[in-house]
Amino acid sequence: MSSLIPTSNPLEEYNMKRFYNCVLCQTLSTSGNFLFAGNRFGDIFVQNIINTQNGNEPHDPIKIYSQGKNVEINSLVFHGKFLIVGSIGVIYGLIWLEEKGELINKRNWEVNIPLDMNAMEVPDVNCMCLRSSTNHLYAGCGDNVAYEIDLNDGRIIRDFRGHEDYIHSISDMEGKNLYTASEDGTVRLWNSDEMKPTNLIEPYKKDQLMRPELGKWLGSVASNGDWLVCGGGPKLSLWHLRTMEYTSDFPFAGKIHICDFVEDMIFVGGEHSNAQFYAMNGHIRADIKTDNTAIYSAAFKLEPQRFMSIAGFSNWLSILNDFRFLDSKIELYVKKDQC
Repeated sequence: MSSLIPTSNPLEEYNMKRFYNCVLCQTLSTSGNFLFAGNRFGDIFVQNIINTQNGNEPHDPIKIYSQGKNVEINSLVFHGKFLIVGSIGVIYGLIWLEEKGELINKRNWEVNIPLDMNAMEVPDVNCMCLRSSTNHLYAGCGDNVAYEIDLNDGRIIRDFRGHEDYIHSISDMEGKNLYTASEDGTVRLWNSDEMKPTNLIEPYKKDQLMRPELGKWLGSVASNGDWLVCGGGPKLSLWHLRTMEYTSDFPFAGKIHICDFVEDMIFVGGEHSNAQFYAMNGHIRADIKTDNTAIYSAAFKLEPQRFMSIAGFSNWLSILNDFRFLDSKIELYVKKDQC
């Protein structure tokens, strides 16, 4: 997508980015004081969020770190002193200087995703999650495989094979279990001690969940240990992990790109301008209007103060401080008269 943006006129290129900005991923620093967001144009935005949580105080100017042409920022996680970036065919680490609030914009390390000899293209690193207790990173990719990477030495120590199409979402609960959601319409459950999936969920085969006009694919999965929530083309649905039965579905109207457990609620966003919070029984708790035509990412924390940033296809971050209302907005590419 970056190649479609004109490069001869810097101001024109910048304004095109403002108009077509699409934020695919977000994460928070270990301290919880800084928010990172990445987009399809290969830019990483860094925002000090301390003042965004204090009502009327102005926030610091946003910082933008370009990762170069033909780079997409598909996924982000933060670990230790590193912002970890998932792009096209590679995962790499950038050093974060917390006291200065600065990102060293040079790759400190990188891990290349293995390229199958018959592959037609380099696979995207679509999603990542971190098991901090073991320093292991899990990455779901466009080659239908999830990889386990030891961050101590950068080795890929295992791959999880079984999906028949690319992986959109991956979730881990700091135990032995891993959950992956794929374009093939399945959620596969994995155990670190088993080579094959230990279980399978196929929402598109449930009459109550299928939406054939939207497809069978699954865009997001999340677990809190006892429960699992997932959705995509099929409706957003809640599953009890012990019995492997679904117990509730939710009336979110669009395709689903993100879902998660937030306190005692379930958060969902997708092909709709509104993000929503539901109770576990399916009742809506909050309906948040954003500037996005589609929502692709969210980052949140609960302590010491609640905070959530919602982003997608727009040039704005939507900020929530109480998970009930939109409190403020942050513009990413600020309007310029000249470059």
